[in-house]
Amino acid sequence: MVSRTRAAFIAVTVATVGACVFTARATPADAGTTYGVNLVVNGGGEADVGAPDSGHVVKPTGWITTGEFTPVQYGAPGGFPNKTSPGPADRGKNDFEGGNVAKSTAKQTISLASESPAINTGSVRFTFGAWLGGFASQSDNAVVTLSFHDANGAALGGAELGPVTPAQRGNVTGLLHRAQSGVVPKGASSAVITIVVMRTDGRYNDGAADNVSLVLTNG
Repeated sequence: MVSRTRAAFIAVTVATVGACVFTARATPADAGTTYGVNLVVNGGGEADVGAPDSGHVVKPTGWITTGEFTPVQYGAPGGFPNKTSPGPADRGKNDFEGGNVAKSTAKQTISLASESPAINTGSVRFTFGAWLGGFASQSDNAVVTLSFHDANGAALGGAELGPVTPAQRGNVTGLLHRAQSGVVPKGASSAVITIVVMRTDGRYNDGAADNVSLVLTNG
């Protein structure tokens, strides 16, 4: 694990590579839904070539973003989580990070219209999960929220995951799993997933998220 501070690395990286931005075409979430599968598009940034270091930003497929929300390659230099850091066993190539700004966000809307008849009987349940974490003893963090909405856009409830604190991580760079489950509110016709990554220390926003998922079951 890299021991030097992320702030020092950023200064060198920005001086050498500048504000280089990689982009990927965003695509909307599928209008149809299927029980028993993850409905979140690109929930771990695997649809994209992740940023190779802290000086690059990649616009993740399937998400509307603000700030410098970006997938970053596991093991990228500068103290990012790597293949052996605490985190998901199926972590793939990338996780999500916040970039060189104090706050970054990502949002995705998933249509549940095809499941409305079952949802309105109160028989559809959800499981909402994510891996969340950060860098060493710094308090930068990620929070992921789920909000159900009716056809008019009114919020009907949902769930929130995180933040994961440095103490919970044992002051070790990595990610821990968080999940909630419940009944999809009657009248829900869409689900909005929002990731908010906040910086509290240093220059780079080290709040991290991976494998964001929403799975529906019926009965």
